[in-house]
Amino acid sequence: MSSAFLGLNISLSGLFANQRALGVTAHNISNVNTEGYTRQRMTMTQFRPDDLIGGMGTLGVGVDVTPVKQIRDEYIDYKLRSETSELGEWKARAGVLSQIEDIFNEPSDTSISELLEDYYEAVQELSKNPENLTARTLVRQSGIAFTEGINRISTSLKDLQEDMNLEFKSSVDLINQYADEIVTFNKTIYQYELDGGTANDVRDQRNVILDKLSKLVDIKYYEDNQNRFHVSISGHELVSHYRKDELVLEQRMDKINEDDADKMYDVKWSDGNNFITSSGKIKGLLEIRDNMDGATKGIPYYLDKLNEFVDTFSAEVNRIHQSGYGLDGSTGTSFFTIDGMTTEEFEDYLLTEGLNGGAAVDVTSAILNGINDSDTFDEKTAMINENINVLLASNPKYNNKSVRLVGDKYYIVDKLKSSQITISADLQDLNKLAAASESAELPGDGRNMGNIFNTRHNVKLYDWGAPEDFIKSLISNLGVDAGQADNVVTNQELLTNQLIIQKESVSGVSLDEEMTEMIKFQNAYNASARMVNVFDEMLDLVVNRLGTVGR
Repeated sequence: MSSAFLGLNISLSGLFANQRALGVTAHNISNVNTEGYTRQRMTMTQFRPDDLIGGMGTLGVGVDVTPVKQIRDEYIDYKLRSETSELGEWKARAGVLSQIEDIFNEPSDTSISELLEDYYEAVQELSKNPENLTARTLVRQSGIAFTEGINRISTSLKDLQEDMNLEFKSSVDLINQYADEIVTFNKTIYQYELDGGTANDVRDQRNVILDKLSKLVDIKYYEDNQNRFHVSISGHELVSHYRKDELVLEQRMDKINEDDADKMYDVKWSDGNNFITSSGKIKGLLEIRDNMDGATKGIPYYLDKLNEFVDTFSAEVNRIHQSGYGLDGSTGTSFFTIDGMTTEEFEDYLLTEGLNGGAAVDVTSAILNGINDSDTFDEKTAMINENINVLLASNPKYNNKSVRLVGDKYYIVDKLKSSQITISADLQDLNKLAAASESAELPGDGRNMGNIFNTRHNVKLYDWGAPEDFIKSLISNLGVDAGQADNVVTNQELLTNQLIIQKESVSGVSLDEEMTEMIKFQNAYNASARMVNVFDEMLDLVVNRLGTVGR
């Protein structure tokens, strides 16, 4: 009788074990398309056998099941999150650099190169026909188109910087949100697993949040020997079991770069510590929004270079234009000013507010040093440009400054902003376009416009050469930066895709594999059920029929 009941118990253990295994398989199949789901397995193991009397060995007593476990490779998870963080950083850079390329829009009919070429062509035409009002109108209109094109690019770069600021704020808010969710999952997991259970599905949900968080920042995480889960960013704990720290946004009081947009955000920990991350989207956004120099230069660099181009170009054209004469005999007229000012208003601005809101510094003697009245115009121009470069380079306090001709004197002033540059309001009167170099030779002299046209080929005007060379170099720099970012993104995507494939090969649900498991457990369940029937029949025979012969 004991052997018969033992066999029934063994068969029932197989029945229940395979039934549970079928449930796990069904759970895997139903979650085949669930984000972050890790396939689960229930391992079967034999019960501790009974010892037989008389040293006859042991007798098996059936099957037992172990807790349901996730099939996961922790190293692949860690490596994938690390590379995802790197990908997030470079994707942020690549996306913004692509937008900067769109803003400069080279080559196109509205690009700086094309507008500059149109301006020089108009100037050249006026040098040939100084009395022609159509040619004068063309110079004025091409000047307007040039300055408006510059203004548009400058404004668009600042708008893009503000957009990056908002995206940065959104990403910081997401980090705080993810920290809240991780704390919630920590509580659920910890409470559920106090009695020895395993909250596999909740752990999957927490891992999904870790995956999303790793796109934003570089994270480290671990679970201590008391099952308390911790997440840190560059050594600072974001989550410590039930506790979390928050990132706090503060509007910047002082600009990092002179021409930054207003109200940029800085981020700190709520305890006042500085926030640092070695990779992730947050790092990419910060660098592309704020960096002026280095391998990770961003919007401020291109805005600064645009300001440099405009400032030097307008100063040189103004110097030449101011030395010439209009058809009405006027002289000293600026071609470029700011905010639609007249020459008089512009010069008053330079003298009173031209240097950090203070008075400009007279450097006439240094600029005119070595120049003789007998020198030709080109010789004077070369010497003036050389003296300006030497002066600005020789004194650190003149860094990011400019030299402007006001009347017959030269002054150190702040650089003009590309967002401010316009043509002079005086040029509404076409007669004030100073085409002539000598008033006595009016009206048929166009040599001064020829001198302005010659700036097109002045390779000493910028460190990068002539004006068109400067623009080409700037666009080339942008192309190299964007190309590098795209290449890194491509490489990182290949790497992360390979890691995702490895992860899926370990943790992912394969329908073919699950169907095989299902058939295996189904057959084992059927066989165990059949054994139950066999032992049931045996017991029925013993209990109900044994000893009934002859009745």
